[in-house]
This record gives sequence, structure tokens and C-alpha cells, in this order.
Amino acid sequence: MRDRSRTRNLVMLTSVVFGTMSMLSILNRYIRQEMQKRGYPSWDICHCNFKTQRTVFLVCHSQHEQRGETIVSQEWGIPLNDPPEWLRHLLHVGAQVGAILNPSGRYVERVTITPQEAQHFAVLLRSALTNEANEVKETNETNEEVAQAGNTSQPSYLIWRREVLHVPRYAFDPYTCRLYPVQVSQERSTQVQPLPALWDVTSKLPLPGGEPLLETPTGTRIDYIGWTPSQISYCTMRNK
Repeated sequence: MRDRSRTRNLVMLTSVVFGTMSMLSILNRYIRQEMQKRGYPSWDICHCNFKTQRTVFLVCHSQHEQRGETIVSQEWGIPLNDPPEWLRHLLHVGAQVGAILNPSGRYVERVTITPQEAQHFAVLLRSALTNEANEVKETNETNEEVAQAGNTSQPSYLIWRREVLHVPRYAFDPYTCRLYPVQVSQERSTQVQPLPALWDVTSKLPLPGGEPLLETPTGTRIDYIGWTPSQISYCTMRNK
């Protein structure tokens, strides 16, 4: 009886091991196919912080808050100082695997806020906050009235700016930045350059951070690694 029990347990254990190995093989094949399908950059050509920065800031959680027409972002994480090469490579691959296995499928898109679009963009955020459907029309009419009153006052124009408010110095010290509109004169508005930004498709809000990803081409899609918009990286940039 004991021999039969041992044999049965051995068969069950062998089945579990082979079943697990088979599932891991299928999962590994799926991940590799998705990496190629999405066009994620390989370690050799990737420009991610895991590879290029001396200190790597691992974002664990973030909070994005709309305050009127200003977007404030706070990120909490762990800074890694001079991590070894093998850990950097592991973080790169882990970011891609995390994005592929992320069930939410959320992503951000690289956009550009031009001076011509700044006014409409600000009204769009204000309308989303107040749910006033006629805000765009009213604002346009106000601008026309101001422009027609050029003899008495000079019209002002909106532009967007990005500002870093706090840089983390230790673990879970928040990285805080904001994206906000300001009014400038007509002369200064002609000198303003378009502002690159990341657009969170789900929340319909721009993200103040993500500076390394702002160098990617307009329209580039960057997949989430985890559950917050700040958990994105050059590693998960889609080239296809």
C-alpha cells in the first residue's frame, strides 16, 4: 500500500511539475511575441533611465490631481543609487513584462501643446471640471471682444508651462511637479515654443512629469507598467 501511495504521489508531483513548466513555456512564448508585436526597444537600443541614469527612481505610487486648470502630480518611490548592470537589465525586462501582463491595458500618448491650441486646451480642462458645455463658446466670444477692444487694452494669450516643485532626496520622498497655463502678451506668445506633454487617455488629463519620454515623436504610445500613470518607461514605448 505504501508503495502504491508513493507511486501515486510521485505521478501527481511529476504532472504538476510538467504542467507548470508547460504553462511557463507558453507564457514565455506569449511575452516574446508581444514584445515583437508592440515593438518594444531592446536593451541594446533602449534609452530608459534604467540604462542611462546614475540614480534610478522606482515609482511605487502616484497621484494626479486637477486643480482648476492646473495639473499637480506627486510620485512616491525608491531611488536606487548606482545599481549594478544585471539589476538594470532586469528592471528593463521586468518593465516590459509588467506592461504586457498588465490587465488594464492603459497607456499614455505623447502630444504637443502648441501656443495656438493652449486656449482651447485650458477651456477643455475647465469644462471637464465644471461640466459647462457652453464654456468654449463663451471663452471664444470673450477673446473676440478683447481683440476688438485693441484701442483700450492689449489682448493676452495663454501658454502652458511645466514646473518641478520638489525633487526626492530619500525613499518615499515625493517627486512633485505641475502643468499650468499662464497669460502672456502677444509679443511673447510669438516666441513661445510648443510644449511636449503626455496625455493619459483614460483620465483625459495631461501628465506633468515623464521628462525622458517627452523626446519621443508625437503620437507615440507608452504602455503602463503597473497601476499608475507614472509607472511608464522608455522600455514600454511602442514602435509598432
